Amino acid sequence: MSFFDKVYSEIGEYTRVEDAEEEVCELYSVYYSSNGSSRLDLVDPSKTELTVELTGGTKTLTLTIAQNPNINNELGQTGAVLWNSSIITSEYLARRSTHGWDFSTINAIELGSGCGLVSIAMHQLGARRVVATDQARMMKLLTRNTDCNRVVQLNRNRKPPTVLLATEYVWGRAPEDPRVFAEPVDMVVISDCVYHESVAPLLVRSLVDVCKSRSDVPVVVLVGQELRSDIVHAAFVAELLKHFDVYRVPVMPSVDTNYVLYAMWLRGSHSPEHTH
Repeated sequence: MSFFDKVYSEIGEYTRVEDAEEEVCELYSVYYSSNGSSRLDLVDPSKTELTVELTGGTKTLTLTIAQNPNINNELGQTGAVLWNSSIITSEYLARRSTHGWDFSTINAIELGSGCGLVSIAMHQLGARRVVATDQARMMKLLTRNTDCNRVVQLNRNRKPPTVLLATEYVWGRAPEDPRVFAEPVDMVVISDCVYHESVAPLLVRSLVDVCKSRSDVPVVVLVGQELRSDIVHAAFVAELLKHFDVYRVPVMPSVDTNYVLYAMWLRGSHSPEHTH
């Protein structure tokens, strides 16, 4: 069973999204909390280093994540500090690792990795290969965090070592680093990357490129997003629906008021032979 097959077998738990305006109306009228005290927001942007504990898996993961508040103060830069939404995405993945998602078979790419927490979490959960990507301005910070949190592998059981690497990937362009598509991709993850509707077409274009990099099995896309602007969210969902079959995934009641997670794959990429 491929990773896609496993995710697709859980489709009964998801809500199909077919219209961006209807989705935003439901999210912001039924689920969304405008209470500022319950917003996700930043973890602590004043610190240059944070210790993060991720729960939900077979064991608690303790990670050290460096931040760069100076970069984050620059116009258009949001990824140089840690957001609570990335913790929610990481802990969701940790929970799924104990409920049938076998990360040891997964080659994953993260777009807009920022500090790299989600990529590092997937690596720590045993993913076979994880490629964390962001723009050039973020590479020093992202590389530092992936290097500091890489699993030490003694390889006593002669298994191939797992891979965690950081590299540049500019949305809307083909990646220059050949390692990005060096192996067939199983999953793409995005955590809280759309703060303005203008970036949605570029991000979705790169999502489509990654998903089209293989044709034998559909690539699963997971998109986690804090609910901020209904206008921005509607534009993003509308762009996704042009290319993907989109499903809203329940996370937990305590965060579903301010955070949404989508699972999706290229429209038309799924056929009966892909599900066993």
